[in-house]
Amino acid sequence: MASSATAPPVTMEAFVEKQARTDAVVNIILAGGINYWLTRDLAFVPATLPLGDSAPNLGGTLVAIAVLMSLMLTLIVYAITVSQRKSGKVAPGLAADSRAGFAPFVLALKHLAMTLIPAFLIVMVLQGAGPELRFTPMAFTAVVTIVAGLLAYLMSKSTTRAALKL
Repeated sequence: MASSATAPPVTMEAFVEKQARTDAVVNIILAGGINYWLTRDLAFVPATLPLGDSAPNLGGTLVAIAVLMSLMLTLIVYAITVSQRKSGKVAPGLAADSRAGFAPFVLALKHLAMTLIPAFLIVMVLQGAGPELRFTPMAFTAVVTIVAGLLAYLMSKSTTRAALKL
């Protein structure tokens, strides 16, 4: 006799951790792949370049990661978490007619400030180190990948917890 029992909902903390790990892995793969592809033919990657120069550099990449991840990752993770709660896959469930309002956008702006300020401070330190500071493409990719993975993990946990508190 087969029963058609559905899986019980996942606890909030288990869901938060799973979501954060998944987001970190995805961002490590994306950031590592994209940045390796952009720098693979270069002899070196400078720490910073003058404003307006579009060549790959560590400072510009860190600022771009801060902006893109804080906005896109926050909005995507928020939507995923709310839909998981509405479907009953995460306990406690959420009524299908509940709306998040401006909460994800406020959270995205908070994450933007939290990531952009340190990114600019790092760029200032890199500029102070002088133009002679250069990285091999593999070292550059490793630094960017570590930063992207760590930011994704932390922002995903924050965003998921905020969406679970609706």
